[in-house]
Amino acid sequence: MRVHFEDRTFDYQTLRTMGYATYGGAEPGECLATVERIDEGDFEAWHAEWRRTADRVAGVAEAARERGRDETARGAFLRAHNYYRTAEFFLDGDDPRRGPTYERSRDAFRSALDLLDATARAVEIPYEDTNLPGYAFHPDGDAPRPTVVCLGGFDSVAEELYFLCGVPAALERGYACLVFDGPGQGAPLRFEGRRARSDWEAVVGPVLDFLEGEPGVDPERIALLGASMGGYYAPRAAAFDERVAACVAFDHCFDLWSAAAYGQRGVATLVDHAPGALVNALAALGARFDPGARWRRENARWVFGTDAAALRGTLREYSLRGVAERVTCPTLALAGEDDHLIPLPLAYEFVDAVSGPTTLRTFTTEEGAGEHCQVGNLSLAHGVIYDWLDDVL
Repeated sequence: MRVHFEDRTFDYQTLRTMGYATYGGAEPGECLATVERIDEGDFEAWHAEWRRTADRVAGVAEAARERGRDETARGAFLRAHNYYRTAEFFLDGDDPRRGPTYERSRDAFRSALDLLDATARAVEIPYEDTNLPGYAFHPDGDAPRPTVVCLGGFDSVAEELYFLCGVPAALERGYACLVFDGPGQGAPLRFEGRRARSDWEAVVGPVLDFLEGEPGVDPERIALLGASMGGYYAPRAAAFDERVAACVAFDHCFDLWSAAAYGQRGVATLVDHAPGALVNALAALGARFDPGARWRRENARWVFGTDAAALRGTLREYSLRGVAERVTCPTLALAGEDDHLIPLPLAYEFVDAVSGPTTLRTFTTEEGAGEHCQVGNLSLAHGVIYDWLDDVL
């Protein structure tokens, strides 16, 4: 599904931003007007033009709030958050514009949070020697409710999960929701330098401990919903924590090295055995000609703290081989037939490996949902997810 750019990475990120229109996080006209001002592969223009749009929409939000027009302000703040997030996306990890742009994105979201109809608040979750920031959402009433814990992935921030994981749809069905930033994500990465880790049971465990003290949460009905690389994190945590009653891999993320090497066996073999200096040189060369390769190399350096040569070993740590059979809770795996990041055949390996009852839903191009995390049709994907959770929980 092509939106605007020939380059698939630029085009997918445009679709991702537009997809959040489902919950008021974008307007197609604003998005299309923005990308019209950006040339193929121009990372500087990407930041400048999305920042320009975000600043304008944030101004609309602030003016509406001053006039007491809460509905208008809420919608504009949600869109501004998403546009600032998009503006930050392709910046290098050490780019000085990263922090301020991220803070503008987070501030806009929190301004919208104050204007939501649902009960919502920022939370701090004790974790090792720090706290993980997140947001708790509750429907009206104090009765214990099934609760969905939303996990992001390789490039996520907690605020984005409000849209990507369909928090508004969950609230309408009576679910409580918790979204948060883990190591390698959001604020912990940007402000504390906390890199990603593969043993996410050590991250989710403290989150579930936190939920035990939350009002309105039924501890017997807690589901993990892992988006993108969260499709690895969620099953990994479910494999080691019996408190998880259901698990959703949205999309599946069975094995990162297999995904990265899929369809490129010769290149993968070369990378696997070549000297590190050669691997780094080849990665640098590829980054000059391929925006997607440039972004993946830089984001991996930032999130994992590795160069291209060391990444070979790091990606192998993010595998559910030998782990998935420990997942005994009901599990739903989502997959897209056009997913350019996680190949569809790995979904079959994943559901075959899980010991508990599994359901696989593959989305198609015709449905507008064939891309990664079904961002072209989130209404359809969230309907599948929450219908399934209704049955399981």
